[in-house]
Amino acid sequence: MKLGKDSIFKIEAKALLEGLLISWRKSYQQLEVECDNALLVELILAGGVAYSHLTEMYLIHHLLSRNWKVLVRHILMSQTIVANHMAKCMMTNSTKIHWFEKPPAIS
Repeated sequence: MKLGKDSIFKIEAKALLEGLLISWRKSYQQLEVECDNALLVELILAGGVAYSHLTEMYLIHHLLSRNWKVLVRHILMSQTIVANHMAKCMMTNSTKIHWFEKPPAIS
């Protein structure tokens, strides 16, 4: 599936990269990343990102090789209800980055 010029895979890789960059800049020493894209997670865990032609994947590899502990794991799409809700909250003002310290309550 494509959105504009980019595929869903590339958009998710960009989102993961941006989250890693923000976390690194905030000086987090340990990070747990959950992603519902099985292919993206498999490429990261198998080390395939180091040889990717996709710039985002190459940059993800370099961020993960820095001096910090990052756990990347796959989760089912049905487990991303809170994340999807947070994304919908941001749709009203998508030009700003919103940092949620705690997930919003879902009604």
